[in-house]
Amino acid sequence: MTWALFLTGFFVFSGSIWLRHNWIQTSAWDLGIFDQAVYLISQGSTPYSSLLGFHILGDHGALVLYPIGWLSIIFPSVNLLFILQGAALSASIFPLSKLAKNNKLSHSLTTASLAMFLLYPVIFNTSIFDFHPEVLAVPLITQVLLLLDQSSKKNYLLIFLCLFLALTCKITVSLVVLGLGIWQILKKRRVLGSFISAIGCSWFLLISMVVIPYFGGTDSEINRHASKFGLRSEEIFNLNYINENISILLRQLISIQNLEYLLLLIVPVLYLCLFKNRKNTLFDLLPFAPCLFINLIASSVTMKNLVHQYSLFLVPFLAVVVQKSLFKIQNGIQYYPIWFTKRASKIILIWSLFIFILLSRVTFFFGTFQDRLDTALQCREAISIIDPKSSVLTSNDLVPHLSRRKVIALTTSDKLTKLEDFDEILLDKKHPGWKSSIEIIDDIIMKLSSNPSWSIKYEKGPVILFAKSSL
Repeated sequence: MTWALFLTGFFVFSGSIWLRHNWIQTSAWDLGIFDQAVYLISQGSTPYSSLLGFHILGDHGALVLYPIGWLSIIFPSVNLLFILQGAALSASIFPLSKLAKNNKLSHSLTTASLAMFLLYPVIFNTSIFDFHPEVLAVPLITQVLLLLDQSSKKNYLLIFLCLFLALTCKITVSLVVLGLGIWQILKKRRVLGSFISAIGCSWFLLISMVVIPYFGGTDSEINRHASKFGLRSEEIFNLNYINENISILLRQLISIQNLEYLLLLIVPVLYLCLFKNRKNTLFDLLPFAPCLFINLIASSVTMKNLVHQYSLFLVPFLAVVVQKSLFKIQNGIQYYPIWFTKRASKIILIWSLFIFILLSRVTFFFGTFQDRLDTALQCREAISIIDPKSSVLTSNDLVPHLSRRKVIALTTSDKLTKLEDFDEILLDKKHPGWKSSIEIIDDIIMKLSSNPSWSIKYEKGPVILFAKSSL
C-alpha cells in the first residue's frame, strides 16, 4: 500500500505541475530562477541569475542546486525539477510508514495517516507552485523524525547526514534544525539536542554571513526581505528605528490575520482537538516553532496561508503527531471519544479528502489555470523558433519556457530603456503577466516597430516575437 500511495502521489504532484507549466501558468519567480541556475550549472557556467541580478547562492544558499545541475547534464529539461519535487514529497511517506510499522499500527490506521500527509493542502499546493529546493529536505526531515523515535545512538551519524543534506536545500531549513535541537534538549536528550542546535545555528550563520554576502553582494542583503515584514529596508538595521520596528512586528504578531492562519493550519487535522493528550501534541510540534514565529511576525499574506511553501515543514510533524495519537487508540487507551475511536481511519480519510478539495488548488485546474489556453498554442510556436543562444525579454509566465539560457528577463517598465540588451523579445498582448501591463507591452511594441534594427519574426493573434535584424 505504501508504494501504491507513493506512486499515486508522485504522478499527481509531478503531473499536476507539468500540466500547469504546459498551460502557461508557471512563473519566473521561482521556476524560471531555479531552472536557469540548474541549466547554467549543467553547462559549467557560473549560475548568475539574470532575473535576480546575482549568483544563485546569494539567494538562499541552496547548495543542492549544484548536484541537481549535474543531474541536468543527463536529463536536460525543466521536467527534471518537477520529477524531483514530486518524488521528494511522495517519498516522505516511507519514513512515516516505517514509524507506523515500528509501533505496530494497523494497516487501516497507517493508510489513513499516510493519506493525511499526502492530502494536507500545503503539500499539493507547494508541488504545483513552481519549484522550491527546500521541498527536497522534507523526506530528510521526516527520516530524522523516524531515527529520533528509535532512540539509538547508532543512528546519530545517519541523523547528522540527513540534517546536513537537508540544510543544503535552503537557509530556512536551519530554523527547522534549530527547532529539532531545542525539542531534543527539552526531551532530556541534551547532548544530541545541543549538537543539532549547534549545527542549525552554525549553518544559518555560515550561509547568512558568508555564503550569501560573498555570492550575492549588496543586492542579496537581508534587508531586501524587509517589505515581507512591513519594514523599510533602509531602516531595518537602524537603531534609531528599533522601537518602531519592534512595534510593527508586535502588531503583526498579535492580529486577526494570524488567528486565521493558525486556524488554517489546524483545520486539516481538526480531529486532533478531540485528542485528550493535547499538551504532548503541542510539544511534538515544537520543532516548527521557529518557522512559525517568522511567519507570524510577517506582514506578507503569502507567508500565512496554505498556498505557498512557508508552512511546508509543519506537515511531517503533524503526520507523526497523528500517528502517535492513533497508537493510543490501537492500545485501547481512551484518548479519543468512543465514536471517533470506532471509525478513526474512515473519519481521517474522509476529512482529509474534504479539506484537500476545499483548501488545495486542485479545483483551479478546472477554471483559473485555463485562462492562458487561448494563446498557449501561439506562444509555444513562437518559443520553438527562438534561438537557444539568444538573450530574451518576455513575460513572467513565459520565462520558465525560455529560462535555459544565460540571459532572460521580465517585461517590466525599467526594461523600456534597455531593449537593445536583448536579442529576441516575445510578447503576449493579451496576457502581459506579473509586473507588467498592457501599456508596457504597447510601449515596447511601438519602440521596436519604429526601430529598423528590429523585425517581426513571428506574429499570430496577440502573440508577437521580435528579433534583431542581425540575427
